[in-house]
Amino acid sequence: MSQNDINSKYVEFLNEALSAENAAVDRITSRMDQTPIPELKQRLHQHLEETHNQQERLTQVITRLGGKPTESKAQLPILAPPATTLIKKTVKDSLESITNDKKDNPLPEEMELMQLKQDTLIEGAEIVGYETLIEITQKINGLPNDEIIPAIRQSLQEEKDMHRWCKNNMPMAVGILLPKILSAISK
Repeated sequence: MSQNDINSKYVEFLNEALSAENAAVDRITSRMDQTPIPELKQRLHQHLEETHNQQERLTQVITRLGGKPTESKAQLPILAPPATTLIKKTVKDSLESITNDKKDNPLPEEMELMQLKQDTLIEGAEIVGYETLIEITQKINGLPNDEIIPAIRQSLQEEKDMHRWCKNNMPMAVGILLPKILSAISK
């Protein structure tokens, strides 16, 4: 197998990571617009900048190896309620349901809590992706590892920081959201 063939296969792995970052840009932008939690909005803004930098680092490595950076967007992992809950609740319009029983509809606060859990899940998946990419990089001979590994490690650290932030700030988010959720139940 030639080094060009190896590089080509490695570029596929890099483009897989890039497609996840491409999708993450859309998700983070959407979440910044949706969240009612100012601290999360601020952290998402910071992470959006980090994600753009991650895209740039991956693009540079792909180009350096003679590859073409992908513009595709991966399907990010999702945290979906059980099917029975989906039958009762409408994600698209959180204030209407077939039964018009408002207690069966998710409140914006419930949706935000679900989204925050999903944010944490996505960050965890990105961590696994970058850790795997580092392992692959270390096992392939002929790559400019002294350039690639530090770039991937920086992206990995940014994902770990965001994941940690999500986990550490979950109690704050629950403290903001849960009283509104419980208040709506008693009405």
